Amino acid sequence: MKQKETLLKYLKENESITSFECVVELFIIDLQGVIRNLKEDGYTILDKWESRVNLYGQKKRFKRYFLIQNDIDYANFNIK
Repeated sequence: MKQKETLLKYLKENESITSFECVVELFIIDLQGVIRNLKEDGYTILDKWESRVNLYGQKKRFKRYFLIQNDIDYANFNIK
C-alpha cells in the first residue's frame, strides 16, 4: 500500500492525525508531502493548530489534519 493510500485509510477510519501520530502509527515521515499529494488528487484536508507543554515546560505548537468528506465533516471541523 502506498503512503497516500495508507494515510487516506487512516483518516477515513480516524478523526484526524498529527505529524507525531503519523510517524508512530504509520511510519510515514513526510506527512505534509503526502497531504499535499492527496490535495492534488482532489481530497479536502484542513488543519488546525494545537499546542501542548513538553517535558521541559515549553509550549509547542503543531498541526492536526482532518479529512473533509462531506458537509457534516466540515461543520464538525468548524466546531472544534
